[in-house]
Amino acid sequence: MAHSILQLPGVRRIVRQYHQRLTPRGQYMLWSTVVLAILGLDTRRTFVFWLFAMAAGMLTAAVAFTVLRRPRVRLECQFPERATALQTVTLRPLVSSNGTRLPSDLRLFFRPPRQGFSEISFDPDSILVEENDGMAPQLRVGMRPTRRGRYVLPGPILGRMDPLRLMVSPSVESPEQTLLVYPRFYSMLEFTVPVGRRYQPGGVPLSSNTGEAIEFVGTREYRPGDPVKNIHWRSWARRGEPVVKEYVEEYFCRIAIILDTFLPSRFTPAQQASFEAAVSVVASIADYFSRSEYIVDILAAGPDVYEVSAGRSLAYLENILDVLACLGPCHDPPFAAIGPQLFDKLSQITTVVAVLQDWDTSREDFLKRLTALGTAVRAIIVHEDPTKQAWEHVAEDIGELSVISTADVERLLATEYANV
Repeated sequence: MAHSILQLPGVRRIVRQYHQRLTPRGQYMLWSTVVLAILGLDTRRTFVFWLFAMAAGMLTAAVAFTVLRRPRVRLECQFPERATALQTVTLRPLVSSNGTRLPSDLRLFFRPPRQGFSEISFDPDSILVEENDGMAPQLRVGMRPTRRGRYVLPGPILGRMDPLRLMVSPSVESPEQTLLVYPRFYSMLEFTVPVGRRYQPGGVPLSSNTGEAIEFVGTREYRPGDPVKNIHWRSWARRGEPVVKEYVEEYFCRIAIILDTFLPSRFTPAQQASFEAAVSVVASIADYFSRSEYIVDILAAGPDVYEVSAGRSLAYLENILDVLACLGPCHDPPFAAIGPQLFDKLSQITTVVAVLQDWDTSREDFLKRLTALGTAVRAIIVHEDPTKQAWEHVAEDIGELSVISTADVERLLATEYANV
């Protein structure tokens, strides 16, 4: 109940102003003033209201000082465009004053995002700005996102404190910036999948030369409509009639990674942890394939179909992580509804890596339809407890199936980031 009240826009604005405008000393003075006001309600029996008047007067003077004396300084603070969940990023804000000496009572405040009040933390969230022997202050602040997502970060505020250091004037504010927080992932040294080759109409013109390129196989007589660039000039000169070069179309392996995004509308912390672990597994697999020769299509199951190509110079790993950073859960069973939308896209796919959160009839039918298309399948079930239905008896019919627990994923992530 208290948490829901704090999420109200008006309450959050008051709480934000409380933390930004009042120093710790000012917060103590404010609550002391409130207590003195309550104790001094009966002015005939007690003289506590005198203390209340003194405390309220100091707060009023502090407000007047911070309104009238605002510093004339410059503030520059650049947030990174991307970060990784639970990894601290160091910020280095710059404060200058056009060649003059900085005031001695400046304080810099960092504010959390509006749509995720506790997802981004700063250490420290406020810092006293002081020159050191005439040198510009060297400020360092750690920013630590706790969850993946897209956040709009309000810029930090640089203000001037009153002589009693009770309040801070909000005078210099840097613009807000957007931050994408990636899911954590671990590096895979090896990830084997059943691969094959399937004819790709027209090949992939934007792909690099890595792998099987379009190959020159011979010459033939010219036919109306053949492009001029394919004319074999030496053969034309030798034979006296137009001759063109002939190529064989491209065959190569294309891999799709499909993520099960189902999460009940009323989910438990364990179910949410399983969902986030599945996202981390997909990010880890994408990282592995982005360093390989394969064409990878990321297709996320859910109400929408996300498709991102990576590998062979088509895109970078950041494009995939951008999608995973903003990916939300689907509260309806996804495979029965989304399957038909995927099959047209999967008609040219040779191998599917499916990252599931459980095993049931709908998931089994979905993978069986893929194998019926001639597509090789490897499924990874990210689940902590026994699955809803047994999967061992269908492993030979579908392909390679394996189970990894949420705890195992967390251990792999902890090992990865312990070495950073």
